[in-house]
Amino acid sequence: MKQAILILFFLFTLSVWLFAQTDGITPKFPLHKNDIELTRIAQSTQYFDKIGRKAALIGFENGSFEMWIWPWKVLRNFELQFFLGSSTTPILAKDIVRTISVTPEATILTYSYESFSVREIIFIPVEKTAAIILLDIYTTEPLTIVPSFFPVMQPQWPAGIGGQYSYWDDNQKAFIISESQQRGLFLCGSPLGKQMSAPPAHMFADNPLQFKIELKPNEANENYIPILIVGSPVKTKYDSVKALYGRLLSNIQNLYEKNYEYYQNLQNSTIQIKTPNEKLNLAFEWGKIGLHNLMIENSSLGKGLVAGYGLSGGGGRPGFAWFFGGDAFINSLALNSLQDFSTTRDALIFTQKWQRQDNFPIRKKTPEEINKDIGKMAHELSQSEGLIDWWNDYHFGYNHADTTPWYLYAIGDYFKQSGDIQFLKNSWKSIKSAYKWCLGKDSNNDGLMDLKNAGLGVLEFGAFVKIYNDQYTQALWTQGLKELINMAEKMGDIKIKKEAEKVLAKATKSLENLYWMEDVSYYSFGADENGNKVKDKSAYSTTGIALGLLDDKRSESTIKAINQSDMTTDWGIRNLTNKSSLYYHSNYNYGAVWPFTSIFVGWAQFNQNFNLSGYHTIQSTVQHLFENGLGLMPEVFSGNLNQKLGEAYHNQGFSYTGYIVPIIRGLLGLEVDVNKKKITFAPKLPADWDFIEVNNIRVGENVLNAEFKISSEEWEVKIETKEKARGEINVIFSPSFGLGNKVESITVDGRSINFEEINGSQAYVIKTDFKLKDKTYIKLGLKAAPTIFLLPPARRTWIDEAGGFETPAGAVNRGLKIISQELTCPPYSATRGRREGKSLYTKVEGLCDEVYQLGIKNYKMIKKVSGAELKENKLLIHIPSRNNSKFVEHEFVIEF
Repeated sequence: MKQAILILFFLFTLSVWLFAQTDGITPKFPLHKNDIELTRIAQSTQYFDKIGRKAALIGFENGSFEMWIWPWKVLRNFELQFFLGSSTTPILAKDIVRTISVTPEATILTYSYESFSVREIIFIPVEKTAAIILLDIYTTEPLTIVPSFFPVMQPQWPAGIGGQYSYWDDNQKAFIISESQQRGLFLCGSPLGKQMSAPPAHMFADNPLQFKIELKPNEANENYIPILIVGSPVKTKYDSVKALYGRLLSNIQNLYEKNYEYYQNLQNSTIQIKTPNEKLNLAFEWGKIGLHNLMIENSSLGKGLVAGYGLSGGGGRPGFAWFFGGDAFINSLALNSLQDFSTTRDALIFTQKWQRQDNFPIRKKTPEEINKDIGKMAHELSQSEGLIDWWNDYHFGYNHADTTPWYLYAIGDYFKQSGDIQFLKNSWKSIKSAYKWCLGKDSNNDGLMDLKNAGLGVLEFGAFVKIYNDQYTQALWTQGLKELINMAEKMGDIKIKKEAEKVLAKATKSLENLYWMEDVSYYSFGADENGNKVKDKSAYSTTGIALGLLDDKRSESTIKAINQSDMTTDWGIRNLTNKSSLYYHSNYNYGAVWPFTSIFVGWAQFNQNFNLSGYHTIQSTVQHLFENGLGLMPEVFSGNLNQKLGEAYHNQGFSYTGYIVPIIRGLLGLEVDVNKKKITFAPKLPADWDFIEVNNIRVGENVLNAEFKISSEEWEVKIETKEKARGEINVIFSPSFGLGNKVESITVDGRSINFEEINGSQAYVIKTDFKLKDKTYIKLGLKAAPTIFLLPPARRTWIDEAGGFETPAGAVNRGLKIISQELTCPPYSATRGRREGKSLYTKVEGLCDEVYQLGIKNYKMIKKVSGAELKENKLLIHIPSRNNSKFVEHEFVIEF
């Protein structure tokens, strides 16, 4: 024992000695190359962030940022200045920033001047209350670097405190930032730092705090210059914060390596896809990271999903970086689809803490008060709870009704895909309580919840808030009932199962009766207490379609209406038709484009086999990840042009879900039901794709990889388990093809099997099933037909002298809208004994006098084209002039 203590003491002394020899400078180490790295010329006013579990650095690509260690805003306006030689003229980092490079583990900003260059490497150690900045410097002249910042030391909105102070500790070479009770204590400095400013000890000064780092030419060539922001978000002793500061300084390379390994493990342990669309592949991985990074750990409240991130400026709201129940449940659909189950589980457990009880978390005003909201799930919770009494002093906590049916849906979806029976058992009391709350809001016994006296639905202000029912909330409730029935069966709770089945039957019937509008042939957003329906088209009318709850023919008619140009833009789906009297392009709820609504619209389009439209919705949504903050999805855009709204936050969780769910559950048609030992592949792939890989699909204890090789004549599909299959796995295989195509044979491991053919109005679909072995080979023999596909983004919208564009920032709505398709066959000829040819009718909308391009596969089989021009494998669609600058309907016909 004594020998072990001596060895440990020696190692600690050695590490301290080695650290002292380098004056805290970090020897350079190689940074990992990353397959999903994003790089571009820096845009000074564009947002970037780096997020960990306990801290966040949020700023601009010019290098200015604010720092949060949850729930404290430590500082803001952190910036670098450079001074050459004895010059007193600052060279501002923001004026010489050149490039930004982003990987999950670190962001690098590069500054360049005539006699020096600096790479600023920024990362947040995943599990630490800290940010680390490494300066990689080359200079030919003496160089002084001056970091400056304003200390803040304020908790997150809506809390506030006084008594803040800061001072320079020359032993630590850092500024100390705290407040009189030391409920949080933070350091910002560098081992090479020298004091410049001397703030008053009892208060913050009006000027920024500054320290300087002085370097001689070539002095830093072999080392990184570290700057650290470190601290404790809870009451602690200064010595412990100093010790943390020292440990991190001496362990920087290891912390970077852990960051890299953390994100590599996340990428490699969840669903992976590889498609011919490289941008889609990149967006898929970045969506996975963006959603995972919503999980934060608050030292007082625990681990939970926040809704997103953004700059707080002079305030205390860093985007939506506090806990939203509804957002957590929405984003759990994407997390479950990606099979990031541990994140979903932690998120659900967190929300269960705040479910309304009789006298918690909102206290009764009197013992006799009757609480009618037992079981209701919380809408939102500030990270400053504990510093304030959030639940009792503020009214935001439970103001949404849709959060509770979302909970039933989300927890059922998690159980179905993960098979986590122990979690279900632990949660059953909470689930039943949520169900009873929802059931208690049905005042007219139609099986649907009433929003009246229950709270808000999908909208938070404006004319539609006053309606009695919105379809969004009622569809979620109906889906929640379906999930409840499945969970009750597994729990053996026959009473709840039978009751929920009766309610489901009524709710399903009521959805049709309440929301279908025969006169306009699409589903309504909602209806008032007297059954009067909202006539204005809304993206939220696709919620029930996405979930498969509504009539197929009516759903098709609704999707056709949504595909029109008053709803569909080149950068996403408007939440309200621009023909509505309520429409305004920048109105958050009545006209803007939310990536969030693409969840339901895109998913619904694929569910009804409007596969060209579904793929367009994914493409138009995904592009935002590359044109705003790199690898980040903003919250909301203008309805009139491709521009993020000023009020929109920069990194919003449900915006990633807006394309992840349609990709996995729509485009790939991938669904897992562990309890039924079943996996469904129902791919709806673009006609020009010749391969796709989907890896790391977990079905219980099994992990599967699927590989598709595609040609005009056949599909070859290989599905294999990474290890020997454990237990039986049932596969439902139901691919979708363009109209006119036909599957002539299917073999599984060389054996012919039967299949069902479904000649839908928008696609030809086949369906079969089989048992999965360790390796299973499926081969489809095809009789091909000409099939339309969307061209890559740089060529797919419209043509001019430059040859066409994707949708640039600031562009207005100009792209071709594909409304629907129809295949007609001539009557059977008794003399010839067969049908002669087929005609594919495609309805589109476009601007007058514009020429649009679409791709066409198997174009040599085309006999004739009307309403468009065939040029090898492309269709040119010229919209005739009608003295009109608006979108008009057009139809072209392909005979084959």
